[in-house]
Amino acid sequence: MEKKLTKNEKISRAMKGRTLSDEHKLKLSKAKKGIKRSNETKAKIKQTLLGDKIKDLKKDHPEIPKTNMSRTHLTAADVKQIRDRYSNEEALSIRQLAKEYNVSRHTIHSVVTYKLWR
Repeated sequence: MEKKLTKNEKISRAMKGRTLSDEHKLKLSKAKKGIKRSNETKAKIKQTLLGDKIKDLKKDHPEIPKTNMSRTHLTAADVKQIRDRYSNEEALSIRQLAKEYNVSRHTIHSVVTYKLWR
């Protein structure tokens, strides 16, 4: 006996493989602009975006030894704190961390995924 699908599951199956036009994407972004999301919703979005990678995030991050890089905006303590907060605080996003530490989102993403400060 097949499981009865919910309305959202039916829509999801029907839309699978379709791409949205640029005009439609623009209308969606305008409609969502200014919407505040709850921490629970932010955590769900983070879980969806990371998928299986969330299991690979370490819960305890050792402090990286100080380097002689002269152009760095982040200290070793900052990097440890960023990794700790991102992996332990559910609703915290890369965008929020980037704004807080005054660096780009790419920098925070590279730190969290160990591409920088290995």
